[in-house]
Amino acid sequence: MDEGTVFTLMGSSGSGKTSLLRNVCGLDRSDSGRVYVNQKDLTEVPTNLRNIGLIFQDLALFPHMSAFDNIAFGLRSRRLDRRTIDVKVEEMARKLDIAGLLERYPSEISGGERQRVALARSLVVEPSLLLMDEPLSSLDPQLRLRVRGELKALIKQLSLTIIYVTHDLEDGLYLGDSAGYMSNGKLIEVDTAEKIYSSPRSSELALFLGYNLLEIDGRKLAVHPRDIIMSMENPVMRGTVKSFGFEGADVRIDIVLEDGQYMTALVPYGEAMEKLGYGMTLGFTIARKLDLKE
Repeated sequence: MDEGTVFTLMGSSGSGKTSLLRNVCGLDRSDSGRVYVNQKDLTEVPTNLRNIGLIFQDLALFPHMSAFDNIAFGLRSRRLDRRTIDVKVEEMARKLDIAGLLERYPSEISGGERQRVALARSLVVEPSLLLMDEPLSSLDPQLRLRVRGELKALIKQLSLTIIYVTHDLEDGLYLGDSAGYMSNGKLIEVDTAEKIYSSPRSSELALFLGYNLLEIDGRKLAVHPRDIIMSMENPVMRGTVKSFGFEGADVRIDIVLEDGQYMTALVPYGEAMEKLGYGMTLGFTIARKLDLKE
């Protein structure tokens, strides 16, 4: 990955994402392979000398320390003088718009503010690489969207180089300049976020992205629910509506095809609600389909 970019590592829980991060920063040691950052082999280098920042899922702020002391923790461990520490902490706090919170404790500030304190603590030591392990997962949906937007703005403003781990598809696509999908400890696909989403090559990734996996005319295909169109004129397949539900602008329809395959379609709300009924048979065409290698 290039300097100043974000690589999002996506995958289901248990796929090995966090284990990979722990190996990169030196908290764990793998049985094989080497760790390189900026073309330097860090495999044998202790964690505290790798100059890699890590933000955990639970943020791991010290509850008995003020925001200032949390941010200063890494600088003090490097035995910098007090004046230098004060200047660095205050400068980073201004950049992240938390200068007015430095005397408060984690329990006295909001979730979004705690995110900024954790980010400041990692950035103030000027890491060559920042690792983020699902730091937004504990936030409620509305706050999550706002903090995610603020985080991306800060990433671009400060030109940070980040590996961001998440099992959340939207976070991974939104934040990543490039993205990878991990399964069973292996990196399955790597590409730009746009190409990962629009053209998955493996069935595992397609399923993670919400595609239907269908076998049509002997071909294994991935079809996005939005590319399935209700059509009674010259349909390529027919199926029975098992259930359906409103999802804002769309209606999600669960369908069992005549050959027993299961499929989900997303169709515009107005069109769908006029025609749908439980147990009815509908015809469908496919606007776009992808051949899968696996």
